[in-house]
Amino acid sequence: MSTIPKFASNKKCWQLINRLVFKDSLNCPECGYTLQENYPLRYLWCRSCRKKYRATSYRSSWLYGMKISYRQLFILLYCWQTKRYTETATLLAGVSYTTAQRWMVRFREQLPTEMLSGGLVPILEGAVQMDESYFGKKRYKQAQRIVVGAKDPVSGNVALRITDSRGQECIEQFVEDYIKQGSLVVSDKWWAYDELPLLGYHHQSWNHSKGHFSGTNQGENIWSVSKRHARKLFGGRVLTKNLEILCKEWMARANHSYLFNSPLTFLRFTLVPC
Repeated sequence: MSTIPKFASNKKCWQLINRLVFKDSLNCPECGYTLQENYPLRYLWCRSCRKKYRATSYRSSWLYGMKISYRQLFILLYCWQTKRYTETATLLAGVSYTTAQRWMVRFREQLPTEMLSGGLVPILEGAVQMDESYFGKKRYKQAQRIVVGAKDPVSGNVALRITDSRGQECIEQFVEDYIKQGSLVVSDKWWAYDELPLLGYHHQSWNHSKGHFSGTNQGENIWSVSKRHARKLFGGRVLTKNLEILCKEWMARANHSYLFNSPLTFLRFTLVPC
């Protein structure tokens, strides 16, 4: 617990949430009078209009109906941001394994893609490394999914897309959507990249079958990082049923890392003030 000293007090976490939802001034949404705290019963109340308010009582908020304590919320959010094992989160927060998993799914769902400057995935340019990878194994009775990925080694920005195939049409559509025309696309020798120069891109290929990996090591690194993270979440397996929302999280971590600096930063971006 020494790793999260800022959130040792449940009351402090409750106050932080209130100041995000009701703003720092803590004014009544109805009459503008200053709200008073009633921490034992976990609500704010107005001396003027006598109304009571809770940050978790608004249906428009993703905290609606929250059953865990405010301190547990901050701990679970911290564990998710720092890629801790789900088992570790259950021990630190004192919740069940199922509860920890459900809250981590809820955190992913709140990634504010529409609020981010440039969107979730900015346009990549320069020397962009590309690769594809299969997710899921037939022995676990999972349908295999294909993910196409690209990374700008200079900025660290990443683009991912789940596709139906590794064919030329899918590859070229991905390149046109996420990579600036005139950029250099670095890939392996897969044939689907061969006609990129006709679309206005420069292309450089490395033959992996001959042990040439140095030119595409950043692109390959996308899969090692993402699959290791997925195995942490699902007990050693990479489950494809959650792949779409996981891709969203991986892109957010690469392209908007400030969202994962602290629980308070994430809450500032995702909680809508009254």
